[in-house]
Amino acid sequence: MYKVAVLMSSYNGEDYIFQQIDSILNQRDVNVQIYIRDDGSTDRTLRIIERFKENVTVFRDENVGLKNSFGSLIWDKSIKADFYAFSDQDDVWDEDKLLTALAALSECDGVGMYASNQRVVDANLNFIKPLYGEKGNDLPFPEYKNFKDCFLHCNYFGNTLVLNENAMEVIRSYRPSSMIVQHDTWVSIIVYMFGNIIFDSTMHSSYRQHRKNAVGGLVESSSVFKKFNTVVNKQPIYTELANVLIKGYQKQIKLDDLKWLHIVARLPQWTAKVQLIFDKDVKDKSIYKTIVLKVLIILSKF
Repeated sequence: MYKVAVLMSSYNGEDYIFQQIDSILNQRDVNVQIYIRDDGSTDRTLRIIERFKENVTVFRDENVGLKNSFGSLIWDKSIKADFYAFSDQDDVWDEDKLLTALAALSECDGVGMYASNQRVVDANLNFIKPLYGEKGNDLPFPEYKNFKDCFLHCNYFGNTLVLNENAMEVIRSYRPSSMIVQHDTWVSIIVYMFGNIIFDSTMHSSYRQHRKNAVGGLVESSSVFKKFNTVVNKQPIYTELANVLIKGYQKQIKLDDLKWLHIVARLPQWTAKVQLIFDKDVKDKSIYKTIVLKVLIILSKF
Protein backbone atom coordinates (compact mmCIF):
# COMPACT_ATOMS: atom_id res chain seq x y z
CA MET A 1 0.00 0.00 0.00
CA TYR A 2 1.43 3.37 -1.05
CA LYS A 3 2.31 5.98 1.58
CA VAL A 4 0.91 9.47 0.96
CA ALA A 5 2.09 12.54 2.89
CA VAL A 6 -0.69 15.12 3.05
CA LEU A 7 0.65 18.63 3.73
CA MET A 8 -1.67 21.14 5.40
CA SER A 9 -1.23 24.66 6.74
CA SER A 10 -3.69 25.55 9.49
CA TYR A 11 -4.67 28.95 10.84
CA ASN A 12 -7.68 29.62 13.06
CA GLY A 13 -9.56 26.78 11.40
CA GLU A 14 -11.61 25.56 14.34
CA ASP A 15 -14.91 25.62 12.43
CA TYR A 16 -14.08 23.01 9.79
CA ILE A 17 -10.68 21.40 10.34
CA PHE A 18 -12.01 18.34 12.23
CA GLN A 19 -14.20 17.36 9.28
CA GLN A 20 -11.36 17.82 6.81
CA ILE A 21 -8.83 15.76 8.77
CA ASP A 22 -11.45 13.05 9.26
CA SER A 23 -12.12 12.87 5.52
CA ILE A 24 -8.39 12.57 4.79
CA LEU A 25 -7.85 9.79 7.31
CA ASN A 26 -10.81 7.90 5.79
CA GLN A 27 -9.24 7.68 2.33
CA ARG A 28 -9.63 4.21 0.81
CA ASP A 29 -6.71 1.81 0.30
CA VAL A 30 -3.86 4.25 0.94
CA ASN A 31 -1.53 4.77 3.89
CA VAL A 32 -2.02 8.42 4.83
CA GLN A 33 0.14 10.54 7.11
CA ILE A 34 -0.93 14.17 7.62
CA TYR A 35 1.66 16.85 8.35
CA ILE A 36 0.15 20.09 9.63
CA ARG A 37 2.10 23.30 10.13
CA ASP A 38 0.03 25.59 12.33
CA ASP A 39 0.63 29.19 11.31
CA GLY A 40 0.11 30.77 14.74
CA SER A 41 -3.54 29.93 15.45
CA THR A 42 -5.18 31.72 18.38
CA ASP A 43 -8.42 29.73 18.47
CA ARG A 44 -9.09 26.04 19.26
CA THR A 45 -7.44 24.71 16.09
CA LEU A 46 -4.50 23.04 17.84
CA ARG A 47 -6.72 21.42 20.47
CA ILE A 48 -8.90 19.95 17.71
CA ILE A 49 -5.87 18.61 15.82
CA GLU A 50 -4.59 16.95 19.00
CA ARG A 51 -7.72 14.77 19.09
CA PHE A 52 -6.19 12.80 16.21
CA LYS A 53 -3.48 10.81 17.97
CA GLU A 54 -2.38 8.65 15.05
CA ASN A 55 -1.29 9.53 11.51
CA VAL A 56 -1.17 13.26 12.24
CA THR A 57 2.04 15.23 12.91
CA VAL A 58 1.70 18.88 13.86
CA PHE A 59 4.35 21.61 13.82
CA ARG A 60 3.53 24.69 15.90
CA ASP A 61 5.14 27.85 14.57
CA GLU A 62 4.77 31.59 14.18
CA ASN A 63 2.63 33.28 11.56
CA VAL A 64 4.41 33.60 8.21
CA GLY A 65 1.43 33.52 5.86
CA LEU A 66 -0.02 30.79 3.66
CA LYS A 67 2.69 30.76 0.98
CA ASN A 68 5.64 30.40 3.32
CA SER A 69 3.80 28.10 5.70
CA PHE A 70 3.28 25.58 2.90
CA GLY A 71 6.84 26.24 1.76
CA SER A 72 8.12 25.14 5.15
CA LEU A 73 6.37 21.78 4.70
CA ILE A 74 7.41 21.31 1.08
CA TRP A 75 11.11 21.70 1.85
CA ASP A 76 11.07 19.67 5.06
CA LYS A 77 13.04 16.67 3.79
CA SER A 78 12.24 14.68 6.92
CA ILE A 79 8.75 14.28 5.42
CA LYS A 80 9.10 11.28 3.12
CA ALA A 81 6.49 9.33 1.20
CA ASP A 82 5.70 7.70 -2.14
CA PHE A 83 3.31 10.53 -3.03
CA TYR A 84 2.60 14.01 -1.69
CA ALA A 85 -0.71 15.88 -1.56
CA PHE A 86 -1.76 19.35 -0.40
CA SER A 87 -4.82 20.06 1.71
CA ASP A 88 -6.76 23.10 2.80
CA GLN A 89 -8.10 23.13 6.35
CA ASP A 90 -11.77 23.52 5.52
CA ASP A 91 -12.68 21.17 2.67
CA VAL A 92 -14.03 17.62 2.57
CA TRP A 93 -12.46 14.89 0.44
CA ASP A 94 -14.30 12.02 -1.22
CA GLU A 95 -12.97 8.69 0.05
CA ASP A 96 -11.52 7.81 -3.38
CA LYS A 97 -9.71 11.13 -3.95
CA LEU A 98 -6.16 9.91 -3.28
CA LEU A 99 -6.72 6.43 -4.73
CA THR A 100 -7.88 7.97 -8.01
CA ALA A 101 -4.84 10.25 -8.14
CA LEU A 102 -2.42 7.40 -7.44
CA ALA A 103 -3.96 5.24 -10.15
CA ALA A 104 -3.41 8.04 -12.67
CA LEU A 105 0.13 8.78 -11.51
CA SER A 106 1.14 5.11 -11.58
CA GLU A 107 1.09 5.36 -15.37
CA CYS A 108 3.34 8.44 -15.37
CA ASP A 109 7.06 7.97 -15.91
CA GLY A 110 9.36 10.55 -14.34
CA VAL A 111 8.11 13.82 -12.86
CA GLY A 112 4.33 13.79 -12.50
CA MET A 113 1.48 15.75 -10.93
CA TYR A 114 -2.23 15.00 -10.73
CA ALA A 115 -4.93 17.68 -10.44
CA SER A 116 -8.69 17.41 -10.54
CA ASN A 117 -11.96 19.25 -10.64
CA GLN A 118 -13.92 19.77 -7.41
CA ARG A 119 -17.32 20.85 -6.19
CA VAL A 120 -17.67 24.44 -5.02
CA VAL A 121 -19.94 24.25 -1.97
CA ASP A 122 -21.19 26.66 0.68
CA ALA A 123 -20.30 26.57 4.37
CA ASN A 124 -22.83 23.76 4.92
CA LEU A 125 -21.53 21.69 1.98
CA ASN A 126 -24.48 22.51 -0.28
CA PHE A 127 -23.45 22.21 -3.92
CA ILE A 128 -23.01 25.46 -5.86
CA LYS A 129 -21.20 24.46 -9.07
CA PRO A 130 -18.14 22.65 -10.43
CA LEU A 131 -14.95 24.65 -9.94
CA TYR A 132 -13.89 24.14 -13.56
CA GLY A 133 -16.19 23.74 -16.51
CA GLU A 134 -16.93 24.42 -20.12
CA LYS A 135 -18.23 27.70 -21.53
CA GLY A 136 -20.10 29.83 -19.02
CA ASN A 137 -18.08 28.64 -16.02
CA ASP A 138 -15.91 31.19 -14.20
CA LEU A 139 -12.88 28.93 -14.60
CA PRO A 140 -12.26 26.95 -17.81
CA PHE A 141 -10.43 23.64 -17.56
CA PRO A 142 -6.71 24.32 -16.95
CA GLU A 143 -5.23 23.47 -20.34
CA TYR A 144 -2.06 25.27 -21.44
CA LYS A 145 -0.68 25.48 -24.97
CA ASN A 146 2.94 26.07 -23.97
CA PHE A 147 5.22 27.12 -21.13
CA LYS A 148 4.40 30.83 -21.53
CA ASP A 149 0.69 30.09 -21.19
CA CYS A 150 1.26 28.05 -18.03
CA PHE A 151 3.63 30.65 -16.54
CA LEU A 152 1.13 33.47 -17.06
CA HIS A 153 -2.15 31.75 -16.24
CA CYS A 154 -1.40 28.65 -14.15
CA ASN A 155 -4.58 27.86 -12.24
CA TYR A 156 -4.36 24.40 -10.70
CA PHE A 157 -5.87 24.41 -7.21
CA GLY A 158 -3.53 23.16 -4.49
CA ASN A 159 -6.13 21.15 -2.61
CA THR A 160 -6.50 18.82 -5.63
CA LEU A 161 -2.78 18.33 -6.33
CA VAL A 162 -0.90 15.08 -5.81
CA LEU A 163 2.82 14.79 -6.68
CA ASN A 164 4.88 11.69 -7.24
CA GLU A 165 8.26 11.22 -5.58
CA ASN A 166 10.16 12.32 -8.71
CA ALA A 167 8.28 15.62 -8.78
CA MET A 168 8.99 16.33 -5.13
CA GLU A 169 12.67 15.55 -5.65
CA VAL A 170 12.93 18.18 -8.40
CA ILE A 171 10.96 20.73 -6.37
CA ARG A 172 13.14 20.17 -3.31
CA SER A 173 16.36 20.54 -5.30
CA TYR A 174 16.04 24.32 -5.03
CA ARG A 175 14.40 26.46 -2.36
CA PRO A 176 13.77 30.17 -3.03
CA SER A 177 14.48 32.56 -0.17
CA SER A 178 10.75 33.33 -0.02
CA MET A 179 7.68 32.15 -1.92
CA ILE A 180 6.90 34.53 -4.80
CA VAL A 181 3.59 32.86 -5.65
CA GLN A 182 1.28 30.43 -3.88
CA HIS A 183 2.65 26.91 -3.42
CA ASP A 184 0.27 25.38 -5.96
CA THR A 185 1.38 27.77 -8.71
CA TRP A 186 5.04 27.17 -7.89
CA VAL A 187 4.91 23.37 -7.98
CA SER A 188 2.66 23.36 -11.06
CA ILE A 189 5.10 25.48 -13.07
CA ILE A 190 8.03 23.29 -12.00
CA VAL A 191 6.23 20.11 -13.00
CA TYR A 192 5.06 21.64 -16.29
CA MET A 193 8.69 22.47 -17.15
CA PHE A 194 10.13 19.07 -16.32
CA GLY A 195 7.36 16.49 -16.41
CA ASN A 196 3.69 15.76 -16.96
CA ILE A 197 0.47 17.08 -15.45
CA ILE A 198 -2.62 14.87 -15.47
CA PHE A 199 -5.91 16.75 -15.14
CA ASP A 200 -9.04 14.87 -14.12
CA SER A 201 -12.28 16.70 -14.96
CA THR A 202 -14.17 14.56 -12.41
CA MET A 203 -14.90 16.09 -8.98
CA HIS A 204 -13.32 14.28 -6.02
CA SER A 205 -13.62 16.84 -3.22
CA SER A 206 -15.84 19.61 -1.87
CA TYR A 207 -14.24 23.07 -1.90
CA ARG A 208 -15.94 24.95 0.89
CA GLN A 209 -16.65 28.67 0.50
CA HIS A 210 -17.16 30.75 3.65
CA ARG A 211 -16.32 34.14 5.08
CA LYS A 212 -12.86 33.08 6.31
CA ASN A 213 -11.49 31.63 3.04
CA ALA A 214 -7.80 32.42 2.50
CA VAL A 215 -8.33 31.82 -1.23
CA GLY A 216 -11.81 31.63 -2.73
CA GLY A 217 -13.26 29.75 -5.66
CA LEU A 218 -16.10 32.13 -6.39
CA VAL A 219 -15.49 35.02 -8.75
CA GLU A 220 -17.38 38.16 -7.88
CA SER A 221 -17.96 40.93 -10.39
CA SER A 222 -15.92 44.07 -9.84
CA SER A 223 -16.65 47.69 -10.63
CA VAL A 224 -14.55 49.56 -13.18
CA PHE A 225 -12.97 51.48 -10.29
CA LYS A 226 -11.97 48.27 -8.50
CA LYS A 227 -10.48 46.82 -11.68
CA PHE A 228 -8.53 50.03 -12.31
CA ASN A 229 -7.33 50.07 -8.70
CA THR A 230 -6.16 46.45 -9.01
CA VAL A 231 -4.03 47.33 -12.03
CA VAL A 232 -2.52 50.43 -10.39
CA ASN A 233 -1.59 48.59 -7.19
CA LYS A 234 -0.42 45.32 -8.77
CA GLN A 235 3.04 44.12 -7.81
CA PRO A 236 5.38 42.91 -10.62
CA ILE A 237 5.26 39.24 -9.64
CA TYR A 238 6.09 37.73 -13.04
CA THR A 239 9.45 39.50 -13.26
CA GLU A 240 10.48 38.28 -9.82
CA LEU A 241 9.19 34.79 -10.55
CA ALA A 242 11.22 34.62 -13.76
CA ASN A 243 14.37 35.63 -11.91
CA VAL A 244 13.84 32.98 -9.23
CA LEU A 245 13.19 30.21 -11.78
CA ILE A 246 16.34 31.15 -13.68
CA LYS A 247 18.39 31.15 -10.49
CA GLY A 248 17.16 27.75 -9.38
CA TYR A 249 16.72 25.79 -12.60
CA GLN A 250 18.55 27.48 -15.49
CA LYS A 251 20.69 24.41 -16.27
CA GLN A 252 17.58 22.24 -16.71
CA ILE A 253 15.09 24.61 -18.40
CA LYS A 254 14.53 24.15 -22.13
CA LEU A 255 16.51 26.70 -24.14
CA ASP A 256 13.52 28.51 -25.70
CA ASP A 257 11.76 28.76 -22.33
CA LEU A 258 14.93 30.02 -20.68
CA LYS A 259 15.40 32.72 -23.32
CA TRP A 260 11.84 33.92 -22.73
CA LEU A 261 12.31 33.95 -18.96
CA HIS A 262 15.40 36.13 -19.44
CA ILE A 263 13.26 38.62 -21.38
CA VAL A 264 10.72 38.75 -18.52
CA ALA A 265 13.55 39.05 -16.00
CA ARG A 266 14.96 42.11 -17.82
CA LEU A 267 11.86 44.17 -17.16
CA PRO A 268 11.39 47.12 -16.79
CA GLN A 269 13.90 47.64 -19.64
CA TRP A 270 12.14 49.00 -22.72
CA THR A 271 13.69 46.40 -25.02
CA ALA A 272 12.09 43.67 -22.91
CA LYS A 273 8.76 45.53 -22.85
CA VAL A 274 8.68 45.78 -26.64
CA GLN A 275 9.49 42.08 -27.05
CA LEU A 276 6.71 41.04 -24.67
CA ILE A 277 4.14 43.47 -26.08
CA PHE A 278 4.61 42.00 -29.56
CA ASP A 279 4.89 38.40 -28.35
CA LYS A 280 1.79 36.63 -29.71
CA ASP A 281 1.93 34.08 -26.89
CA VAL A 282 1.63 36.77 -24.21
CA LYS A 283 -2.15 36.92 -24.20
CA ASP A 284 -5.22 36.04 -22.17
CA LYS A 285 -8.60 34.42 -22.80
CA SER A 286 -10.21 37.61 -24.12
CA ILE A 287 -9.15 40.74 -25.99
CA TYR A 288 -9.92 42.85 -22.92
CA LYS A 289 -7.75 40.73 -20.62
CA THR A 290 -4.96 40.65 -23.19
CA ILE A 291 -5.00 44.46 -23.35
CA VAL A 292 -4.77 44.60 -19.55
CA LEU A 293 -1.80 42.22 -19.68
CA LYS A 294 0.00 44.43 -22.20
CA VAL A 295 -0.77 47.55 -20.13
CA LEU A 296 0.76 45.87 -17.08
CA ILE A 297 3.93 45.32 -19.09
CA ILE A 298 4.07 48.98 -20.15
CA LEU A 299 3.49 50.13 -16.56
CA SER A 300 6.16 47.75 -15.21
CA LYS A 301 3.46 45.98 -13.18
CA PHE A 302 3.97 42.65 -14.94
